[in-house]
Amino acid sequence: MSDLEVIKLDIPRSAKYVSVARKMVECIGLRLKFTTLQIDELTLAVGEACANAIKFGDPESKSVSLEYSIFDDRLVIEVRNAGPAFQWKKRAPIVVPLPDLAEGGMGLYLIERLMDEIAIRSECGITSVTMTKHLQAY
Repeated sequence: MSDLEVIKLDIPRSAKYVSVARKMVECIGLRLKFTTLQIDELTLAVGEACANAIKFGDPESKSVSLEYSIFDDRLVIEVRNAGPAFQWKKRAPIVVPLPDLAEGGMGLYLIERLMDEIAIRSECGITSVTMTKHLQAY
């Protein structure tokens, strides 16, 4: 494999197409020989990032863009959408009894816990979530 390969994917801004983005990262993860656990983490993180892009993005926007950058030692996934500026701050772990945990609002928390690195930028009406998972020997 070369030093960098890039796959770009645009999905319609609809929850019914999030599975396409998840399946793409699953296939890439298998090709890179990530473990089953790592692939599960990748698919969940991508699904959460896409769901947030759909939920909080500009209702006039027609799509969510993904870019999968494949390196020899890591996978970097960027999810972009048009929408209002978003200020993100890394948070301390949340400790809430399971029955008291509200549905929703946990997407970024999950992404932080599942991925090795995360960066969020909002500029010029575009929000970008960049997630990195390193290949590790298990």
